[in-house]
Amino acid sequence: MVVFIGGLIGGATALLFAPTTGKKLRRKISDRAEDLYEDTQEYLEKGKDKAEDFYRDGKKKVTNIVDDAKKIMKSN
Repeated sequence: MVVFIGGLIGGATALLFAPTTGKKLRRKISDRAEDLYEDTQEYLEKGKDKAEDFYRDGKKKVTNIVDDAKKIMKSN
């Protein structure tokens, strides 16, 4: 996350201080914004996938614990 924010700040700084015309600058900013949007979407998708994996793993563990508890209760 820190790298992402640093890249955003560095990119904006480089664009604003580079000698270029207004039209070219707007195009560069637009292109950079599109790149950042795509990177953010990819980052969010990976986070979503990890959250789903975490949920499935947790659900399996809870199910195993409940099953073990039921077995113990039946044996008593």
